[in-house]
Amino acid sequence: MDGFKGKTVSILGDSISTFAGYIPEADGKNLAHRPRYPQDNLLTDVNDTWWMKLINNLEAKLGVNDSWAGSTVSNFRDHNEKDFGPDAAMASVTRIRNLGANGTPDLILFFGGTNDAGKMIEKGSFDPLRGLDLSATKWNSFADAYSQTLLRLRNFYPKAQIIALSPSISGGYYDNTRLSEFADLALEICLHYNIKCVDLRSSGLTVDMLPDTLHPNAEGMEYIYRAVLNKLKEDE
Repeated sequence: MDGFKGKTVSILGDSISTFAGYIPEADGKNLAHRPRYPQDNLLTDVNDTWWMKLINNLEAKLGVNDSWAGSTVSNFRDHNEKDFGPDAAMASVTRIRNLGANGTPDLILFFGGTNDAGKMIEKGSFDPLRGLDLSATKWNSFADAYSQTLLRLRNFYPKAQIIALSPSISGGYYDNTRLSEFADLALEICLHYNIKCVDLRSSGLTVDMLPDTLHPNAEGMEYIYRAVLNKLKEDE
């Protein structure tokens, strides 16, 4: 895939996309930039993460990996506190603009929704008539926040290719029925906006690849990476 050689790739996500030293430091906004990886029972080499595998395969370069443990797409609070707040949500202008801090990204990988499902954010339903709103800092539902994330990514990075990854499975940490409902909704919204979405439920990832019942080990990361790579290849 020579089309991405030397290009800039940025990531917007939660703990599954983290690795210490490769995500932002605390930025003075009372936000917890917590990594999950490295971890001995999961993986200890950044080159085993799904996103670095992809970057290495494409011979691309990392822009900004704006991923934190516990973060959600949505927000319901007026101020930043732990994992929530107007600057903490993946839908926030703050985090989306951060993706271009090391150069305008050519490819954006958006992997969100797992914590929204697990933390019992209202799922809601997609309203295709609701357009871009750059002023909002809170959303009534995951559906609204997810659609605004996609619209904002397109607004700030109109030339970037966007690949979304759906929530997947849990070994008991979160409810799989609810995760699947959020995955269906993400796919519906991406389809409407003509944005590619990787359905990780069909990636081959299984619960035995989740040693702590939520976070993939190196084997699981390989399946996620392959699923994203295959999605990128669809138009070749």
